[in-house]
Amino acid sequence: MEIVDLRNTVACCNDELIEIGDALIYYAEEKMEEGHPSLFLLGYNRVTNRERILANWMLPGPAYVQHCFSFPEDIVVAMESGESRARVLRLDKRTGAQRSLASLSFIGDFQSCVALDEEHLLFFAGPNGRQAALFQKYKKLTGFSRVAYLYDLEEGRYYYVRDPRVCRADASRFVPYRRGGTAQLLVLEPRGSVRDKWDCYRNRRWLGDHVDDNVWDCPLHDFIVSVKNGEARAPLELVFSAGTDGMVRYAGQDAENLYFRAQYFPTGDQRVCAYGKEGGRHFVAAKLASGRGGGRFVIDREGGRAYRVSETADEYEVEGVMNSAVRAGYPKELGKFVTCVEDRFFVAQYILADEHDSFEFNSVYDVETGTQKSYEGRCAVSGGTVVLY
Repeated sequence: MEIVDLRNTVACCNDELIEIGDALIYYAEEKMEEGHPSLFLLGYNRVTNRERILANWMLPGPAYVQHCFSFPEDIVVAMESGESRARVLRLDKRTGAQRSLASLSFIGDFQSCVALDEEHLLFFAGPNGRQAALFQKYKKLTGFSRVAYLYDLEEGRYYYVRDPRVCRADASRFVPYRRGGTAQLLVLEPRGSVRDKWDCYRNRRWLGDHVDDNVWDCPLHDFIVSVKNGEARAPLELVFSAGTDGMVRYAGQDAENLYFRAQYFPTGDQRVCAYGKEGGRHFVAAKLASGRGGGRFVIDREGGRAYRVSETADEYEVEGVMNSAVRAGYPKELGKFVTCVEDRFFVAQYILADEHDSFEFNSVYDVETGTQKSYEGRCAVSGGTVVLY
């Protein structure tokens, strides 16, 4: 395990960690320059332990928020202030050179966005005071409360999305990934939160048995072509589905598989189901629980590992149940379990908050030696690297 401490380098609460790479760690930092808000894109070299400014630019105003997306060669930054405008900047990761800059204006106010690849972004906009009547007509006609736009950076234009599975979603429900050399897009269609789905099961007498969670898959190119052609439904393939008596939710991925947490409510049976990136094979990766036993499950979104976390009077006990053989405990005072690195180091988080302030503390606990180190600040984990910032 390697701990990279950026807290002396990253000193602003508006910093955003973008990517933890093998050689470089990328992050964005917002600063005031001569009274004007500016955004800096920086790279931290893990070999030389030195920071380098790759690019910087002035923000249109202090209320603008940045959404950063990292790709093999580029970083895409979408900037918005929650209104009907946004800017999109595409930068070369190696040199910081600007590849493109676009200013967008759309109907409705910004709600969320996701970059599907280096050239295409999905934007979601909702009603505002100026266009409330227009959105009422739109909802009456389509049933949708928001508008979805596909923006093409190379063409400099956007397209309305018509597929209801997309228009009912938000940016968090799209997971771009690669299948060999092909870009794919996973579209998640859950029914509310886990609690919402459980309530649907309890009320199935009135709701019926067709309240579904669905997971769709599609080659990204086919999805983009379908939207640009104005098709009412993109060529999405259904890969997982759960009716009213269960649920299926995206849990994470590793190099080989996409993982989903599935539960069957009548028996309490819980499993991690996998979907192979190469062959599209479905299989049960781990059986989490049968019945209603104690403890909770934590699934690592990047490592394809799952853990059962139970509680005693003084400790949290952690047992690896998928791609992990760890079985040990750590003091409850360190906070909630986040993940385990190399089946040896527990990462735990504790947040101290009142009505005015909030302080985050992260601890690394060594199972073999029983020693711990605690740090004030935020934390991110990727592979065998723990980044403090």
